[in-house]
Amino acid sequence: MESAAEQVSSTGESVAQLLARIERQAALISEGRAREAAKDAVIAALQARAEAQDAKIEALDQLVSELIAKTGRDSQNSSKPPSSDGPGTRADRRREERERRKAEPAEGPAPGKKKRGGQDGHHGNGLAFSRTPDAKVVLEPGACRGCGGDLDGGVQAAAEALQVVDIPEVRALVTEYLLISRRCGCGTVTRAHAPQGAAGAPVCYGPNLTAAALLCHAFGQLGQERTAEVVNGLFGTDVSTGWINKIAGRLAGSLHGFEDDLKTALLAEPVTLADETPVNTIQDDSAGGDGQAGSGRAFNPHVFTLRSADLVWLGAGHTRGHGALDTFGLFERYTGTLVSDDYNGYAKYQVRLTARQLCNAHLIRSAKGVAEAEPRLQAWAAAMIEVLRAGRKSVTDAVAAGRSALAGEEIEQIRAAYREQAQAGITANLGRRTSKGDKHPAWVLAQRFHDKIDLILHHLTDFTVPWTSNLAEQALRHAKIHLKISGCFRSLETTRAYCRIHSYLITIRLNAVPPMQAIRDALAGHPWTPLRALTTA
Repeated sequence: MESAAEQVSSTGESVAQLLARIERQAALISEGRAREAAKDAVIAALQARAEAQDAKIEALDQLVSELIAKTGRDSQNSSKPPSSDGPGTRADRRREERERRKAEPAEGPAPGKKKRGGQDGHHGNGLAFSRTPDAKVVLEPGACRGCGGDLDGGVQAAAEALQVVDIPEVRALVTEYLLISRRCGCGTVTRAHAPQGAAGAPVCYGPNLTAAALLCHAFGQLGQERTAEVVNGLFGTDVSTGWINKIAGRLAGSLHGFEDDLKTALLAEPVTLADETPVNTIQDDSAGGDGQAGSGRAFNPHVFTLRSADLVWLGAGHTRGHGALDTFGLFERYTGTLVSDDYNGYAKYQVRLTARQLCNAHLIRSAKGVAEAEPRLQAWAAAMIEVLRAGRKSVTDAVAAGRSALAGEEIEQIRAAYREQAQAGITANLGRRTSKGDKHPAWVLAQRFHDKIDLILHHLTDFTVPWTSNLAEQALRHAKIHLKISGCFRSLETTRAYCRIHSYLITIRLNAVPPMQAIRDALAGHPWTPLRALTTA
């Protein structure tokens, strides 16, 4: 009988050979598993590396989009003022405008774009023949241009009128007044009154020269030294910068009554527009207006405006917040419809308002900035801009057709398109964060559109309400021009004086009041005011 080791398998192998083969196969399987485990480890490492690279790429893409948005910001896609646009931005905009005009169809500009030249309703300020010229002069030809003969007594063939608008040669006139004093029988000595506007030392500047200097200084945005130079160049009279400063203070001091009446008139307006802008001063008035720091009061000076179509108020505060807004006696008392940007400071007063309209121009600029930073991902923002413009066009078309309101289905159609794009923006940016971990600005904007639809589209239901606060922005341009020229204001108090003067000058211009006369009246103690104008009309 054979032993177990000598037994032969069905394959012809002995048991020992079969066991050896099985052992070799087991070793091969073990080696294969080891190689597979090593490959799995390599794959896992590669997957982890790929995930890390994906996260890094996503972070870099986010950073690039933020940098593109930041470096590409200008007045057309953000809240930055036009004065901050660089030369390149302006040149690009002019080039784009030229290209747009070349491609513009013959029937008119593209939707949302103004046509070239004067707009409809603009009266213009061109030259026109005067019916009552100040002088008439007849000019005769001297000699015949053909034969050179004398034309004296010749037959008149035609007469052509030519009017020249000019000013006489200007120079300051010195008038000496002799103020006579008379003694009455009762013993009282009475001196004649000095002419109106003659104030100061025995030699003083008259009301016309003073008004002209103030007009150059205030409305012309000239500094004190340049104003003195201009006055000297125009009128041949040397004036000092100290005198310019003195008469500017006199004018500001004479306008307190005007400012009070202006606020009263604005509070009665059914629709007003508001805006604000930061300014800088040499002195830090954080101590409360005396120019001495140390009280701990936040000092971040801003100029504010509240205006209607023909009334403009400007005021300066030590901060942008309610610490300044509550001191003006305007915003917390106004009960009409307020048109403004989405600054939260105005939300406090919303409970007293009839309605509030958010500026669509601000929102369009924000949406444009988002769309330009990530064109593919933020297509909803570009579509939202078109929805807002289409809504406004519906209103302007209705007004042109003599209608006083949009139909309910028209409004709902616009709101449906609006809601669709707002929701698309929320979905596209859900959970996204900036490189600093903040909420993504595209998501914040989309959420704002979603939550504030009634405030943004209020103008669809009330045709008396403008869809932007651009007029308020225009009122603040004077302060920005001053900063651009002078660099800063001296103090908060001088900023307030500047605002009072410019409230007066802008408002009288909007009400067709001659500025020289208005300045003379103010210095004489009876400035033009909107309430006085109503009572004397």
